[in-house]
Amino acid sequence: MAYEDSAGLNVSNQYGPRGSGGTQGVFKTFGYDSEFVWNLDGAVLPVLFPRNVEITGVDETFVTGDVTALTVGGVAVIGATEAAPIGIVAANTGVLAQTGGTAGYIVVRYKIAPAGVVVA
Repeated sequence: MAYEDSAGLNVSNQYGPRGSGGTQGVFKTFGYDSEFVWNLDGAVLPVLFPRNVEITGVDETFVTGDVTALTVGGVAVIGATEAAPIGIVAANTGVLAQTGGTAGYIVVRYKIAPAGVVVA
């Protein structure tokens, strides 16, 4: 983190990203691969998943309870694998919903479609 005290008042400005904990959303991994981390511990705002992507896996390792269903805009994605990805089209609402699981994190792995490519 870069700090600056340009006013001479012993007040510093902080430049760069800040984390306050409880972060959820997209985490860039490598190339076209990304992860979406969903914190089930009480997000107040609606959580929207990226669209025009192929989901390649769902990790429930850090969830309390058993997640029996996970949907993105009504499309069931719990069974997505690298060998059998599930596409989320651009017209999808992106609204996440789960059945089961009371706390913790669901990690959804997906591949971003390259520019100009439309996921079917």
